[in-house]
Amino acid sequence: MSVRIGSVEIETNLLLSPLAGYTDLVYRCLIRPLGGLGLAFTEFVNPRGLMNGSARSIQLVETAPDDRPLTVQLFGTDADELAEAALWVAERGSLTVDINFGCPVPKVAGKGGGSGVLRHCPDAVRIAEAVVKKCPCPVTVKTRLGWEMGDLVAPALARQLEDVGVAALTIHGRYGMQKFAGQVDLDGIRAVVQAVRTIPVFGNGDIHSPQDAKRMIEQTGCAGVMIGRQALGDLWIFRDIHSYLTTGILPVPPTRLERTRKMIEHFYAIVKHSGPQRAVVDFRKRITPYTKFIGPCPTLRRGIPCAKTIGEWEDLVFAFVEELERQEQDSDHHCQRMTV
Repeated sequence: MSVRIGSVEIETNLLLSPLAGYTDLVYRCLIRPLGGLGLAFTEFVNPRGLMNGSARSIQLVETAPDDRPLTVQLFGTDADELAEAALWVAERGSLTVDINFGCPVPKVAGKGGGSGVLRHCPDAVRIAEAVVKKCPCPVTVKTRLGWEMGDLVAPALARQLEDVGVAALTIHGRYGMQKFAGQVDLDGIRAVVQAVRTIPVFGNGDIHSPQDAKRMIEQTGCAGVMIGRQALGDLWIFRDIHSYLTTGILPVPPTRLERTRKMIEHFYAIVKHSGPQRAVVDFRKRITPYTKFIGPCPTLRRGIPCAKTIGEWEDLVFAFVEELERQEQDSDHHCQRMTV
C-alpha cells in the first residue's frame, strides 16, 4: 500500500511519529528490519540550533545508510529560520521536510510553536508557505484538530496549507489543550480528509493494534496512519499492521523472550553508538514501554531505573532472561509429554 507525497513515493502507508527523546537513529535502525514501516521521522529539531551548529541539534538529524527513508521534522515560529533549515536538511538527504504544528508541550506551544500556532492559523499558513518556497523536497505538516476543545480549525487550515503547496498532512485527532487525554476524534480527522482535494492525510493517535489502524483508515478515509507511543515497546507493530491491512493475516506475536532479546539488542546498540553510561541512563525511561509488552517483570521495572552501571543493568536483565528460558524449556517439556 504505497503512498505518494508530492514527488516521492513511500512503500507503505505507515509512518513512525517523531517522539522527543525516543525516535533517535539507534531506535529507527532497530525497528526498520522488522518490516512494514514506510517513513520514519526524526525527533523535532530547532532550526536555530541546527543552523548555528548546535551539537544537540546536529545529533537529532544524525542518520546512516540503513536509516532510509527519513524525514526531518522542524519546529519553531520564525518562518525564515524554518525555511533555511528545511533547505539545509533537504540538501543533506531528508526525503521530505515536516513542520511540527502539533506538539502540545507548554514550553513549545506556549511560545506559539507546535499546536500553539492553532490559536492563530494565519501564522501556520505563512510559515508553511515560506518553507515550501525555499525547500526543494516535499514539505509536510503534522498538526492537531485545533487548540481549544471543540474549535475544529484543522479542515479550513488543511485547505489553506494545500493551497500554498504542502504535500501531505498528519492529523493527531485531539486538540492541543487535551495533550494526550481523552479519545481521538475520528470524525475530526475525517473532516480534514474531506477538506483537502488531492494531498494525502495520515491519521494519528490511539493506534494500539492492527485493528485500530484499520478502523481509523476505514472510518476517516485517511491515506495511512502514523504511530508513536505504541511503537516504543511493541517494535513489531508496523509489521503487524502492514500484514493485516494487506492480507488480513495477523502474524504470530513475538514471545516474551524474543521481546526481551530485542530490548537487549537495543541497549547494546546504544552502548556502541553513545557509550555504556549513556545506554544505562537512556534505558531508565525506555524500560517502561518495553516491559508493558514483555509482561510481568517487577525486577526489571524497579531495577533498571536504579541501575548505575552496565554491570548492574546486565545482572538484572540476564537473570530475567535465564528465568524466561527456563519457563520456555518447562513449557516445551510439557508439550512433549502431552503428545506422547
